[in-house]
Amino acid sequence: MEETTHSTPGAQARPDWLTVGALAVVAYLNAVVTHEALGHGVAALLVGAPVQHVTSLDLAADLSRVAPWQARFVAAAGCLAQLLLASVVWLLRRRWMQARADTHYFFWLLFSINVFIPAGYLMVLSFAPFGDWNDFVQGLPQPMLWRVALTALGLALTLLALFTAARTLAPFLPAEPRARLRRGIALALAPYLVGGTVNTLAGIFNPDSPLLVLTSAAAASFGGTICLFWAGFTAGMSTPTTPTSEVAKTVTRSWLWVGLGVAAALVYFLALGPGIPRG
Repeated sequence: MEETTHSTPGAQARPDWLTVGALAVVAYLNAVVTHEALGHGVAALLVGAPVQHVTSLDLAADLSRVAPWQARFVAAAGCLAQLLLASVVWLLRRRWMQARADTHYFFWLLFSINVFIPAGYLMVLSFAPFGDWNDFVQGLPQPMLWRVALTALGLALTLLALFTAARTLAPFLPAEPRARLRRGIALALAPYLVGGTVNTLAGIFNPDSPLLVLTSAAAASFGGTICLFWAGFTAGMSTPTTPTSEVAKTVTRSWLWVGLGVAAALVYFLALGPGIPRG
C-alpha cells in the first residue's frame, strides 16, 4: 500500500529517529543471525561438524574431522548467506519500494547491510591473518592469488552495492540540494551508529575472548558497514529524478517497529551476546 503524506509542496517532514533506530537494531540483528547461524551454522550441520555455540560474534564448530573443502565451505558460508539474503531482497525491490516508508526503509537497510558486510570482509580482510577468508584460503594452491582475487571481488561488490544503495535511498530525499545532502547522510549515519553500537556492546558478553569485540564486532559493525555513510552521502549528492513538488518519503513513529527494536536488543544482550547455548 502506498503511503500518502499530506504536506505543502516542497515541504519535508523530519524522520522519527526512535523508529529509525529500532529499524537499525532489527536489521543488524538479522544480519548477525544470517551470517553466524544461517550461514556458518547451517553449513557446519550440512558437513557433519558439531556446533558448539553461536554468539553475536562467532559460531564455534568442531571442524577437526571434516575434509578441507568442507571447512572452507563453512568459512565462506557466513558471507554467502548474507549475499543470498540481499539478492532475495533485491529481487523483491519493486514491492518494498512501493510500501510504507518504514517498510521501505527497513528493506533498504536489510539489503545494504547484508551486502556491505560480506563485500567489506572480502575487500579488507582477505589478507588479514584471521577471519573467514583467511580460513578459506588455507591449504589452497597459490593462496596469494586467491587473496588478490577475493579482494578484487570485494571491491567490485562494494562499488556495486554503494551505488545501488544510494539509488534506492533517493525516494527519502528532498529535492533542495543542501536538505537532500543532510537527509541522505542522516538516514545512513543514524542506523550505522545505532546498529554498530548495539552489536559491539553485545559482544562484550562473548564467552570466549574480549579480543573478538575488536576483531569481529567492531570490525563487522563499524568497519563492515562504513559504506552506509558513503551511500547516504552519494544519494545526497545525486540529482533528484522526481518532480521538485513531490514530498519525499518519511519514516514516521511506528510503535510496532519500536517494540521489535526493543525485542531485538534483548536478543542481542540476553541471548546472542553471551551465546547459545550458555557455557
